[in-house]
Parts: sequence; C-alpha cells; structure tokens
Amino acid sequence: MSPRRSAGRARLAQLAAVVVVTLLAGGCGIDFSQTPPPSGGRPTPQVSFSLPIESTRSALSAALLKVGLALVDAPEGYRPAESPALAQAQRGTFKVVLPADPGALFVVIYQFADAATAAGAGQEAARYLASGPGQVQFPPDARFALAQYGETLLFAAWSPERTSDDETARAAFDTIAGFGLPIPVTR
Repeated sequence: MSPRRSAGRARLAQLAAVVVVTLLAGGCGIDFSQTPPPSGGRPTPQVSFSLPIESTRSALSAALLKVGLALVDAPEGYRPAESPALAQAQRGTFKVVLPADPGALFVVIYQFADAATAAGAGQEAARYLASGPGQVQFPPDARFALAQYGETLLFAAWSPERTSDDETARAAFDTIAGFGLPIPVTR
C-alpha cells in the first residue's frame, strides 16, 4: 500500500470520526423542553399541608358542612389531568364524603406564590380543560368546578352519569362550583 493511499485513508477515517462525534454530540433533534410533564403515577402523599392549602380546605369544608357533607383527605392518591402550571404546583387532595358513592367527588387544592400567579394558572387550566387533550381525560358529561381562593386554586370534576347518588353529589358539586372566585371552563 502506498504512503499516499494510507494517508488518504487516515484523513477519511478522521473525517468520519468527526462526523460521528458531531452527530452524537448534537443529539437527535427532539426538543424535550416542549413536552408536558409526566402525569402518571401517584404523587407523594403530603404529611401536612401548607397554611394556604389548609386555609382553603377549612373554608371549603365549612361550606360543605352547611349542606351536610364532609371533606376528608383522599387516601387513595387521586390526580386528575392537569395543565403544566397545575402539574408543577404544590397540592392537597381531598374527597367529599358521599355515603352512597364514596369515590365520586375529589377536590384538589393547588397552591401558588401569590394570587396573581394563581389567577394566571387558573386561566391556563381552563384553556387546557376546554382543549381536546384536556377533554379526552374526562367522561363526556363531566362538569368542572375551577375556582380561585386567594393564592390557591381548587378543582373538582363530576360526571352525573357515573354517580349512584345524584342528588347528594349535585349538592356537593354545586357548593364547590360556587366557592371562591369561579373560573369558567367552556366545553
């Protein structure tokens, strides 16, 4: 083999190595910053709640007691479909005790840095719930209660067709829907 030919092969090998390294270092071109956070899995249960979440919980509990219902911690770890802002927020998950339908009505209270941030997150959540990806996460007849209470947002979804105690569930949902500053969700 001539020295000229082996030098040419060496340069070709070097060029191929540079191309391979460049491709590997450059990645595959997928922008993972645009993908939503994962929504699967159970969130870690909170041992105690922050003051804003506890305050909202107490006020909502008092409102529900007026219609004869109780709000308790949700031990089974419920997590609904969420907009990115809600997925990142600190939360407390609760359940309205419906004697004939124990798993029918969950309430999630989300905490934000301040009332303005909560308001913005509420608008984002309303848009998400009205979108195709948001709607397919719930039954077709689902109704949403989304409201701001200071620096917190509360969310509940209820499906009239999937409850065995329509009257009590409706009273609970209507109480939740009228709590705080309601944020309309258009389906």
